[in-house]
Amino acid sequence: LVDLGAENDTTLKSSLDIVVENVVAGGTEMVESAQKATTQMAEQAGERSIKSSDRLRTVFSAPNKASEDIKFGEPINETKPDFRTKLIAKKWFEAKFSDKPTASDRRIFKDDEKVARRPDKYARKWRKLAHKVKTSSDDSDNEETLEETQAVVGPTPEIDRRQKFFIGKDYSNAYEKDFEALENYAEDYIDRKLVPRMPWHDEALVVFGQAARDVARHFIQRWNIHKCEKHLKNDYYPFLLPKSYDDEEDLTVKNWKKFLEGEPFQVDTQCVRSVGPWSAGTKTIESSIHNAYVQMIDAAKHFIYIENQFFITIAQDPSVRNQLGDTLFRRIERAHNLHEKFRIYIVLPLLPGFDSINAVQAVLFYIMRSITKGDGSLFKRLEKAGISPENYISIFGMRTHEILMGHLVTEIIYVHSKLMIIDDRMAICGSANINDRSLLGQRDSEFCMIINDREEEYGRFNGQQVRVGKFCSSWRRKLFATVLFLRMLLGIQFENPNNIDITDPVSDEFYTYFRNVARKNTLIYEEVFASMPTDHVRKFDQVAGYNDAPKMKDTDPKQAQRKLRDIQGLVVEYPLYFLDDEDYLPSIKTPEGKNFRLIINDGFNYIF
Repeated sequence: LVDLGAENDTTLKSSLDIVVENVVAGGTEMVESAQKATTQMAEQAGERSIKSSDRLRTVFSAPNKASEDIKFGEPINETKPDFRTKLIAKKWFEAKFSDKPTASDRRIFKDDEKVARRPDKYARKWRKLAHKVKTSSDDSDNEETLEETQAVVGPTPEIDRRQKFFIGKDYSNAYEKDFEALENYAEDYIDRKLVPRMPWHDEALVVFGQAARDVARHFIQRWNIHKCEKHLKNDYYPFLLPKSYDDEEDLTVKNWKKFLEGEPFQVDTQCVRSVGPWSAGTKTIESSIHNAYVQMIDAAKHFIYIENQFFITIAQDPSVRNQLGDTLFRRIERAHNLHEKFRIYIVLPLLPGFDSINAVQAVLFYIMRSITKGDGSLFKRLEKAGISPENYISIFGMRTHEILMGHLVTEIIYVHSKLMIIDDRMAICGSANINDRSLLGQRDSEFCMIINDREEEYGRFNGQQVRVGKFCSSWRRKLFATVLFLRMLLGIQFENPNNIDITDPVSDEFYTYFRNVARKNTLIYEEVFASMPTDHVRKFDQVAGYNDAPKMKDTDPKQAQRKLRDIQGLVVEYPLYFLDDEDYLPSIKTPEGKNFRLIINDGFNYIF
């Protein structure tokens, strides 16, 4: 989230410092990137643009009324001066200067009521005051307008390579800005003192032996087909030939201790793919990843754990063809009819990660129609069948926080994994997202590995002792411990006062505990940061009111920091009803909107 090495100021600024700093910056406060993205979505839908002066005013004042459904405070009276802001600035000024204020100092506040009422019009006076306080200089009579501090973005200093972990383009935030000038990979392209990095969460595998040979042969097949199509006469791109092996001894890896912390597990593996004529030169389309997901979900007996970048799978939908959502529904329905204790945990990014707002809206539209929005969604189908979704399935996101240059900041942890673990015995991991683009075979080329444990140990499901796989169970326990008890980036071990057994993901005790931790963390983040996305915002016209609400991180940073100490792990609730009352498909005039066709389904009509 923060990667400045020794340059970072970890001393928390006071609320008064924040007011003056915002003034110097032209009223722009430090907010999370998802909040900016949501604001842009609302503005495209017709909401007013939130001016910098509005942000300055609302740091210490009540917000505008958002709607009749959600009230964040009394409306601001534009004709009444904001005496709190004025008083705070005066007290802060007096605390900084023990000497009697000069005539120039007094002149700055001569028209204080007008200044407080119209900070945009009197911005120069505010900035002069802030500059004097900040620099403790006596040149406040200088009538020149102070220039706003500009972000300096350039090559990362060589010395920082010993202090920083993410160098140059590795320090990124997809909601802020897409990658650019990749040939200059060592140069920063966003200001790391102003913009927090968006952390990523990913899972991957290391395989040996015959499995590694199969991975290599897939790569060779992909390489050679593109050599034929694009670089046939270019000798710098040679054809690759697979190596032959006389026996299994040639596949044995004896130096694994050089790059693994623990001894490898003994497992059975199967490579599965999404490929076709264009990507691998095959005569038919292969969608074995899709088949594997469907078969594994159907075979699950106790629980399913999924991490994925997307979740786009809608039953009986003309534009979405993969069957994962329908298979999940049928598995839950079977558990309900047989009175089985069955759990599904799904972890997704809280917001699709694109710098294009139209792309965010398009992907979010399909994700919400897959989960809750419309009769074809998983939750609505379960409810129609008389099944309470929360008894069987819960969806989560991940979030973290830090101090950046004296400010409390938070960002979404972008879940980029493509992983599913079944019953602590089977797993599938690779490059395939849960959407048609990855699963159907004729579009993106994807590769995954299915894992079946050979080695077993005792585990516990719903309080009963069972045999589980050593590898899959250890992987799932590591993930649960990270999500619930560890701060991944800080390495802080949280206490487990209730002695919850994370080896049993099926029991009511653990399932309720997991959901409660996510709920508590979500409430704290919303109270401290007014974090986005949130179920508090169901309409575009509620976005400005929610964003403008006074945030504890600004009004009382010390109390906010104390609140954040109660955050446990990284898990938060997924906002299932964020913008639920809106149709947020991008306009047909946009490139993203042109890709959509008429959809009359689920009780919603989308006509372009």
